[in-house]
Amino acid sequence: MTPKFCFTASVFLIHNDKVLLIKHKKLNMWLGPGGHIDENELPHLAAEREFFEETGLRVKVYSAYKKLSISSKDDRFFHPLPFAINEHWVCKENYERRLLAEKNKAEFAPETKWPKGCEKHLNFTYLAKLIGPLEINPAEGESQEITWFSLEDLKGKDKKGLMEDIFKELLKAFELAKSSHS
Repeated sequence: MTPKFCFTASVFLIHNDKVLLIKHKKLNMWLGPGGHIDENELPHLAAEREFFEETGLRVKVYSAYKKLSISSKDDRFFHPLPFAINEHWVCKENYERRLLAEKNKAEFAPETKWPKGCEKHLNFTYLAKLIGPLEINPAEGESQEITWFSLEDLKGKDKKGLMEDIFKELLKAFELAKSSHS
């Protein structure tokens, strides 16, 4: 049986040589602001919406890979490319519970920490540019731990607070952001 996937989108905003990260409340790790893609929502629009909800900042995501970017006269048909897509477990316990429930012909009840029943996330990570004032104001209920990190800060970061895959994505994000501003 395959795990239940939830689709998510996140953003790295690199501004003045620093990236804005939030401390995820459930995972207790530093991540780019983001969240679940709603039904019938495009990933890049979900990324912009989630970023605003979690930070209060307005951003516009962009394709980091210029050679692959396709534009159109009408922005409604332009879909920026994520610079990274990653798959990761968020609740292996839900997967194991679901397998056990099926085996025992019982009803599956997801773990309360992950009520949507997500077992794995497929995350679309975007780069973005700030398009509004730089006034951080997360929505109520969102993480209040929001910090700007330089590349040097990240290299010295306790690895328990930053997943290795996210660290690699951040290194690439800094490289791509620098080349897109050149």
